[in-house]
Amino acid sequence: MSRKRWGWVLLIGILYFGMMGAGSCGKKAKDQIGRAEAAVEEAKQAQAPEYAPDEYKSAEESLDSARQQFDNRRYKKAEEDATTAEAQARDARDKALAARRQAEEEAARRRAEEERRLARTNTSALFGDTLNDYQNVPSEEELARQVLHDVHFAFDSSELNENARGVLDLNIEWLKQHPNVKIEIEGHTDEQGTEEYNLALGARRAKAVYDYLVAAGIAPGRMRTISYGESMPLNPASTEEAWSVNRRAHFAVMQ
Repeated sequence: MSRKRWGWVLLIGILYFGMMGAGSCGKKAKDQIGRAEAAVEEAKQAQAPEYAPDEYKSAEESLDSARQQFDNRRYKKAEEDATTAEAQARDARDKALAARRQAEEEAARRRAEEERRLARTNTSALFGDTLNDYQNVPSEEELARQVLHDVHFAFDSSELNENARGVLDLNIEWLKQHPNVKIEIEGHTDEQGTEEYNLALGARRAKAVYDYLVAAGIAPGRMRTISYGESMPLNPASTEEAWSVNRRAHFAVMQ
């Protein structure tokens, strides 16, 4: 074979393998951009634009750069930018979830403080002057409905935080003073998540309260649990404020 022909064969081989390499790089870059897009969407669903705006903006900018590099067939740079975007989006999501949980716990703390204040006020009013007039004394069931207060939970959690335990301690004190009252502990959730998941989450919340009361000395025979999931919201709005109110365990009196 002549040198000229060998030269053509070599050139064709170089072009062929170059195209194969470019195609492989393009696929890797495209796949990475897809992963970055999914990560950015997850961050958005976690409310990162509100709770971690700087990190979320950086992820969006890196993703836009990756798309531009891909359109210009700079596949290696596109893949690098997409990898950066994915990492930034994960960081934004994690920070948003942490900030969101902190905000919810602070709201729950304030709500619990108000509930404890109301509980003390109601108890004082109910057991003050009315005890001097037997005819005006409400029944134990009526008292329970006024004195036993709900406890609230953080997003996607059945853990009793310090504020929830404080409210429960007041409820326990009253229940020990009224051993004939039987209660049903209702578990409730917000509307986020599937119906099946929320029923299970509501059951875990009711069980957490039940276990706390049993550990404090309330007889198991005085209590039962039930989950209503998302079906009985106190506030039907689709806002964070409404959701935080609806994530609760409620005390109902058993007749």
